[in-house]
Amino acid sequence: MKLKKIGAVLMTTMMLFSTVAGCGAMPSTGGSDTETTGANNAAQEENSDNGQITLRVVDWSDGSATQRQEFHKKFEEAHPNIKIEYTMLTVDQFKNTIVTMIKSGDGPDLFPIPVGLTLDTAVAEGWFQPINDYVTEDFRSKFDPASFAEGVTDIGDDWYTVTEQMPVIQCLFFYNKDLLQQAGVTKVPSTYSEFREACKKVTEAGKGNAYGLIDGGKQMNRMDVMARSLAAAAGGKIAATQKVLTDNGVAPYDSTAMREAMGLIKGLVDDGSIHPDTINISAPEARELFAQGQAAFLCQGMWCVSQWDANNPGLNYGVMAVPVPDGTSNTYVQAGELSPWMGIYKQSKHPKEAAEYLMALYDEDFGYQQSNVESGSFVSCIPEINEKYMTNEHMKEYYTIAQETSKVVPTLVKRDEKANSFYAEVKDVQPSLGAIVQGIIAKSITDYDGSLKTLADGTTTEWKRACEAVGMDYNSLEFSNWDPTKDYTDADYAALK
Repeated sequence: MKLKKIGAVLMTTMMLFSTVAGCGAMPSTGGSDTETTGANNAAQEENSDNGQITLRVVDWSDGSATQRQEFHKKFEEAHPNIKIEYTMLTVDQFKNTIVTMIKSGDGPDLFPIPVGLTLDTAVAEGWFQPINDYVTEDFRSKFDPASFAEGVTDIGDDWYTVTEQMPVIQCLFFYNKDLLQQAGVTKVPSTYSEFREACKKVTEAGKGNAYGLIDGGKQMNRMDVMARSLAAAAGGKIAATQKVLTDNGVAPYDSTAMREAMGLIKGLVDDGSIHPDTINISAPEARELFAQGQAAFLCQGMWCVSQWDANNPGLNYGVMAVPVPDGTSNTYVQAGELSPWMGIYKQSKHPKEAAEYLMALYDEDFGYQQSNVESGSFVSCIPEINEKYMTNEHMKEYYTIAQETSKVVPTLVKRDEKANSFYAEVKDVQPSLGAIVQGIIAKSITDYDGSLKTLADGTTTEWKRACEAVGMDYNSLEFSNWDPTKDYTDADYAALK
């Protein structure tokens, strides 16, 4: 594969991303001790001298772990001079660990942007380098045009990151058909009261062996997603995870819709319907316990489909929309938003080979994209792949419900050019939305109304401060013409100007 001529510029200093700190564990799937950075550097130097190089890749793609393993085998066969050292973490582990690696000047060759960090900030702090000069002329043309966006994949004429998949909501509910039948639940719940009653019946019938709901309560991001989607389904105006929007000039965390959402979760706790391990487990662990029949419902994303089909082929399950308050209709959750994924470390010694890896991920000959689409892991950002390989019935069910029950919400970065600077400036207010959900489940927070009010007031103050700090009009956070029952369009953005 002929590449364009390279002009690599290596960075000698690195700034630490100030809003993240700490060190996470790094269990490696590559069979090496990825925490021994000095040994890894020495190994890379030795491999390079022998004509062999090691590409280090770190991410959190547990939903496509099997497909990635097969991809690595094919890639190494086609590139005998390259050895892949792949480490897969959870989202929370990754966020802490990657900062420690970069701070030490020993970042992996390829890694994604942590959730909550913007591309502008990552590039400004020296994390990534443009990939334009390393990829072939036709590589970009195979992607869906909607898989590129300023401040997400690109900055000006420079292309920094690829997206792994087209955005699909990550908050639909899976349900165990056998557990519902055994508990006498004859109708898939659609309202809060039906959902709570179904969870209660399963818990009572389970007698300590099965519960209504389970989730990865240890992962704050999953708790945040659940709260936001339940509030949106209740008719609330609230942005997607890690994004900012105001409702009537304030952070919408103590709205009626959000209080209703928290009330549902609190009711499940009061009924004893939430699996007792929930607060201590990750999303992959919750997914496994669901597959074992220990809970009737799980709120997660499409990635579960391929894992269950591979590891639990006998699991009898379905997909349902996010439940809504009784008497509520014509409400929707926040549609998935395009997000950055993999980029090349600015200090990588092997940017050309790292680009080969990126291109192979989207090359049909290597099978990664189609295997994920066939298995139901995700919707590819290569349209031709979806047309040929989307055959998994559970995936189709998830995708259909997602399309029917989600709407595009306003995005601040499309309205104000200072939005990325704002996101880099703004600090989290604690306890966060995800932490409040954790507190309710752990029974350490009983007055969730008070916690939500504190969060809303503190966040409103922080958003105003951050706007002032970067010179952005606070009113930019308010989309007065937003109707949450409709997709927010380019015409809607234009009408605000």
